[in-house]
Amino acid sequence: MGRYNGSGRVFDGFLKTITSAAFLTTVGKGAATAAFIIALSEIAKRSTWLAAALVALPLATILTVALIAMDSQKGGTNVANAFAFKTFLLFWPGLLFFIGLIGLQKLGIDFWPAFIVSVLACFFSTWGFSVLLTSQGWIGKD
Repeated sequence: MGRYNGSGRVFDGFLKTITSAAFLTTVGKGAATAAFIIALSEIAKRSTWLAAALVALPLATILTVALIAMDSQKGGTNVANAFAFKTFLLFWPGLLFFIGLIGLQKLGIDFWPAFIVSVLACFFSTWGFSVLLTSQGWIGKD
């Protein structure tokens, strides 16, 4: 067996994984997402309107739908369409975050308590809406 023992095979497997195209693509997507968020936070320091306009564009959804559609091994356009439809349905309870954040502050609640309540309301409304849509057959249990 010589110098090449079991731990060497583990390292080779690890090295093969982290240099694979799929892994590097995933890391690239994560880096691009992080760069986009950092860029948006810097833009918001100079122009909240421009940053809000960029955030309002569903870029993440658009890119996700496109990437799913291009991957025929994982469902292609059928899965992309299902994802887009479910995202559309779940967009509506997400608006509760903005309504809550703005509305609670107008009622005199400070930003951070209003933010926390709005995040929790958004989470629970999205969860509840998901349960409702699933129970009514609008979306599958996948």
